[in-house]
Amino acid sequence: MKQIIAALCVVASLVGCASQEDASQKIASMASAQVQEDTIQEALFHQWFAAEFDNHEQHWQDNINKEKEPDLQVHEHIHHVFAPLATPALEGTTYFVKQYMDGDPSKVYRQRLYQFLPNEDKGALQLNIFRFKDEAKYADAHLHPELYEKLSPDEIVTYPGCEVYWRFNGEYFDGTMGHNTCSIVSKRSGKKIFFNDTLRLTDNEIWIADKAADEDGNYVFGNKAGIPHKNRKVTYFTGWGGARVGGKEASEDARWIFNRDLLLHNEGQIVALQDAKTGEKTGYSIQLALLTYQNTSDPIFKFGLIDDATGKTITYIWSDRSNPTTGMNLRWMQAGVKVKQIRPHFSF
Repeated sequence: MKQIIAALCVVASLVGCASQEDASQKIASMASAQVQEDTIQEALFHQWFAAEFDNHEQHWQDNINKEKEPDLQVHEHIHHVFAPLATPALEGTTYFVKQYMDGDPSKVYRQRLYQFLPNEDKGALQLNIFRFKDEAKYADAHLHPELYEKLSPDEIVTYPGCEVYWRFNGEYFDGTMGHNTCSIVSKRSGKKIFFNDTLRLTDNEIWIADKAADEDGNYVFGNKAGIPHKNRKVTYFTGWGGARVGGKEASEDARWIFNRDLLLHNEGQIVALQDAKTGEKTGYSIQLALLTYQNTSDPIFKFGLIDDATGKTITYIWSDRSNPTTGMNLRWMQAGVKVKQIRPHFSF
């Protein structure tokens, strides 16, 4: 009898161990899944990423600082368009990407197709970057989504090893590449160029540190101090504005040039006050910009009036950065704008 009881106890013990082991495995599996979920956070990433971004204030501040620091490397003024655009030829979530310089949409230096896929093995959201073989055909494709309906895989090219892996650290997303896995052979020097970019995405900013060196470790491009381009998510404003022909010196009965369809973003964009239909100009432009007072370090929202002949701001008003509406009335010039109601972080 004692032997039977002992045997039953052994069986019970083994069952208990097995159950405990199964439970531990389940807990470990759940924990692993939770880590992956927290690391990838795909929906949150796209919520933050889908927008236009600009580093106008960084570029502006660098130019001010360079007066006292002649060796300072000024960050280029770059505008980024990350427009969600479904691509039937590809899996995952895709974007049309357009990047241009100096606030001028005609100075495009890069157009790309981005594809995002969750990579559970790496616990990351993987970005695959594609180049269009025919850049002209897909120019401003975000404004012509029907183009993507017929896009085929043989019209785009990607570079293996240049993937970016995005991981959520509990506060923001870190974007990294494999060390020296992304490279091309320079047509100019014949040497292999290695790219090692690091990025950061928050709910309001994307930091991009593009850097490259040749196979001998020589600098090719990138900020030498390691300071990334710090781009803020733009907010677009719509409104109206105009001025008397002749400007400040015009008589009160002078003809007005007016536009009721103004559209400009708050990261330094300049828009001319001109007739929306004929293009007749007043000789003045307006600008919205988030800047910082140099003497007080107070962040402000600036609404400036620019003389087109000199390019100088002749007067401006300022308010809190979160101000959804602003306006200016100089009697001979008037304008008013408010936050764009639909897709405020895109111009379209």
